[in-house]
Amino acid sequence: MNKQEVLSYIQDVHFGYLATVGRDNRPRVRPIAVHSVFNDCLYFFTFVHTRKVIEMESNPRIEIVWSKLEEQSQVRICGEVVLEDSEEIHQQFIADNPMVSKMLPPEARHLFRLYRFTPETVEAAAGLVPYETVAW
Repeated sequence: MNKQEVLSYIQDVHFGYLATVGRDNRPRVRPIAVHSVFNDCLYFFTFVHTRKVIEMESNPRIEIVWSKLEEQSQVRICGEVVLEDSEEIHQQFIADNPMVSKMLPPEARHLFRLYRFTPETVEAAAGLVPYETVAW
């Protein structure tokens, strides 16, 4: 698999599973949609009051896994996440994802958190085979 195939895979699956470390030092996993890719980084949003915000602020190292059960395939991306502060990126993200505007009217924008996920390790497995590293 190459980078473009990984991006197509993510778009096809849509929801992945985000792994963080909780305040109790235990792993926490939950579904998350990665909505956009700009400049080789993945972007996703969440609301300020979620537990994952606290977890990512205290430990920005995360992993997201996407899988297709019917193929028994997976893509795993490990890296670091940061709060995105570029207004230009925020506007592009909202333009690319109209559902965000529906979910979040302008008066509630302060509840919105946009995160930039920079891949460090990308691995893929097509079927029940060992993972292969994908150049990012």
